[in-house]
Amino acid sequence: MNIQKKLLCTAGAILLLGTTNLFATAQSARDILNHSYQYLGSIDKYAFTAVVSDEVAQDSKMSNAYTHTTRVKVDRPNKLRVETTGTIKNRTNYLNDGSYTMFDHHSKFYGQIKTPKTINDTLDVLFEKFNINAPLAQLIYSDMDKKVKFAKSKYFGTKIVDGVECDYIAFRNGSKEVHIWIATGDTPLVKAYSIINTSKNHPSRVNTSVIWDENADISDSDFIFVAPKGASKISVNQVN
Repeated sequence: MNIQKKLLCTAGAILLLGTTNLFATAQSARDILNHSYQYLGSIDKYAFTAVVSDEVAQDSKMSNAYTHTTRVKVDRPNKLRVETTGTIKNRTNYLNDGSYTMFDHHSKFYGQIKTPKTINDTLDVLFEKFNINAPLAQLIYSDMDKKVKFAKSKYFGTKIVDGVECDYIAFRNGSKEVHIWIATGDTPLVKAYSIINTSKNHPSRVNTSVIWDENADISDSDFIFVAPKGASKISVNQVN
């Protein structure tokens, strides 16, 4: 059974049990999540690969809508590379000391904007001023422990995910649930998570598995965009 199926089975069982009692107490879920994000924020250079599968309800069953793989390289405080390939996406984003570039490999269009120099401030600007969603931002911010908010939470003990012992925690805000598996021990990194929309009108589930490389070969050239032959530059406008 692959990791996506394992996550589906676990998360599905939780939903069948009902969320009212499951989310009655927080226990140590908040502390586990904060510890993970604080550890991640302390690392200056790292890389990871995330496999994301998005499922939507169809004829009363959940079916895969798309799957994509995202490879991320982080060099704090001012360099970031996010490369996504999959069913409907094939693009690479670069941040290099205050210059942010988005390149679509299918259309060969690219856009560039001036941003703050730090990764954290750039992500804020992309969200707030340009309505641009940076994939896996929660695993890129260095201060995510201060940003995450939720109404209810629960610690479910330890589970084995892809051969790794993990603390299993979950959070809920309204109709959205987030289930997270975080490696135990000295490197408390997020191993997998599922985002579940339990609303009757738009039920969905996004499952993500993460492979970390804290000792990745990262060089300055990874963050430099060079427009390939035939590429066209387009303008990027702020949202109103």
